[in-house]
Amino acid sequence: MPSRTPPPMVRINIPTVNLSEAWTPTPLRKHRIGTRLVRLYLPCLLIISLVMNIFCFTRPVPLFRPNALLSTPAGARAHREYDTVDFKRLTDLVLVPGHGVYLGEGPPLNEASWYLLDEQRGEVGAFMAHIAKAVEIVKEHDRSLLLFSGGKTRVEAGAYSEAQGYWAAADRMGWLTKDVYRRVATEEFARDSYENVVFSIARFHEITGNYPDRITVVGFDFKKERFLDLHLRALRYPKIRFNYVGINPPGDSAPLLKAERRDAYDLFAKDLYGCLGKLAEKRAARNPFMANHGYARSCPELSGFFDYCPANPTAVYDGPLPWLN
Repeated sequence: MPSRTPPPMVRINIPTVNLSEAWTPTPLRKHRIGTRLVRLYLPCLLIISLVMNIFCFTRPVPLFRPNALLSTPAGARAHREYDTVDFKRLTDLVLVPGHGVYLGEGPPLNEASWYLLDEQRGEVGAFMAHIAKAVEIVKEHDRSLLLFSGGKTRVEAGAYSEAQGYWAAADRMGWLTKDVYRRVATEEFARDSYENVVFSIARFHEITGNYPDRITVVGFDFKKERFLDLHLRALRYPKIRFNYVGINPPGDSAPLLKAERRDAYDLFAKDLYGCLGKLAEKRAARNPFMANHGYARSCPELSGFFDYCPANPTAVYDGPLPWLN
């Protein structure tokens, strides 16, 4: 059998491809537009951000807004209900002399809510007891007027008076109910216990047109003798028409009574009207805002009495007094 001749081999040349020359898809038109927009707007955004940062760092600092302006205090009322009062028929003065200064924010039973001197620490409970007892008395006697008395005595407390603070504390506690709300007011110029009494008598007259037939003071029991022995003597106010309700802070009151004798009772015993020496210095120190009362105008029959400072500091005023009529 004749042999077959193998078919001739065919060489196939496969061209090599350079990757740099390889075909790549042409980007869509919208992709090209997006890239252009990024390149256009990114610098604009950076410029805007820079301007805003400069403004934030250089703008004036806004005024501080107290918490009282951000929310309604617990004691405040958008609309209050209260009984109407015929002030001319009120005959009895209930007086609470102020001590510390309640600053109007926070729980009144918390010492942090008050401006206090070091020696007044631990006495806030007694302050609140004075307020509560006085409100109780006014509720029981519908012809009585309650006055919280005390001026703006501490520069560190700002322009808050002791009387204003006591009123705010009572309101915050919810004690100024509709039956007593209009019969609770303030006397905001007194700088010591003598002025608490005489200025509150004048303030009672401003409100009612009358002078009180009876006075009840609610305060510290260890100060009771100062009022009964000395202030009533200086005012020539009848003891039979005067009552003192004493409430001390808890604990031993002997040190308090000793300090009371040394720092107040003995000084008033030698200077009934507080015109000289330490008593006059205390009054000046307790008036850092230079406030002046106007009781000589509203009570002209007492104008001479307010300025009474005799050469003999224990001499009692012998002029006419309206509460003796």
